[in-house]
Amino acid sequence: MRKKNIMKNGIFVLVFLASALTRIFLLGSAPERLVKSLGQDLTCAVFSDQNYENENGNQYDLYIPAGLDRMQDQNLILYIHGGSFNSGSKADGETWCRYYAAQGYITASVDYTLQMHGKDASIYQMNEEIENAVRAIRQRTEELGYHIAGMAPFGVSAGGTLAMNLAYNGNSAIPVRFVFQVAAPTYFEPSEWTLLMKVDKLASEHDFCKMMTGKELEDYTQEIQKISPAGIVSDDSVPSLIAYGRIDHCVPVNQKNYLMEAYLLHDVPYDYIEFPKSNHGMYNDPDKLQEFLEKSLEYAERYFAA
Repeated sequence: MRKKNIMKNGIFVLVFLASALTRIFLLGSAPERLVKSLGQDLTCAVFSDQNYENENGNQYDLYIPAGLDRMQDQNLILYIHGGSFNSGSKADGETWCRYYAAQGYITASVDYTLQMHGKDASIYQMNEEIENAVRAIRQRTEELGYHIAGMAPFGVSAGGTLAMNLAYNGNSAIPVRFVFQVAAPTYFEPSEWTLLMKVDKLASEHDFCKMMTGKELEDYTQEIQKISPAGIVSDDSVPSLIAYGRIDHCVPVNQKNYLMEAYLLHDVPYDYIEFPKSNHGMYNDPDKLQEFLEKSLEYAERYFAA
């Protein structure tokens, strides 16, 4: 009987894995499928593993579309990877970078110090490193003969948070014209996030705040405001394109509300695209993904020209 149960469990696992792999195969990378279906010429020069100022050897990859006119101003789309601030890499951005490079934009994907690398990997440190990467990208593209007049940071999940921080804090070496993101945390209310992390060693609100800010304080209220995109939106914030899954179990569903309330309060132009069938991975609404991609290109055409 025990052998039968083991066999049944083994078959169940195999069927589960097979169905999961089939689903991944059928879905693939939705952006990549869209790029291929468009039949775009993806020819571009790739400058991999470019250095920028940071203490942990993080680098960025730069994509220059073929045939760009060096006599004309160009624009940059910077991809910032997700991974809960403790995983992921710049390699995750290759498909996205090639997609937007195919539309004629210089693109880049950046690594930054993750929390798994040490206790000092606060949101402040990540913000500073990405700002340093932007300065390095500006210098490198100038060396290659291109002048970047404007940029748009873009991120997924945690990368979307960092993209918005770059866009809203006013510290970018290249003027930010707009920002776009998918499924990003927007406000680090400790009680809300520690509830999700209750099985983690950082379940206390104090430990969560210390991890995110890199500081030991009695009251974290002001610091949480400074590292949260919804907390730094102002009257001068750039237009923003955001997307969230309706059944996201990783980022609390009310996170988008903090952001949209801030947009309305400060009269910031924005568009919100909801993925009604999708969890955090945003895989189940390919029509909405296409809408998001098309809307991002509309933003690029409108705000890069401004």
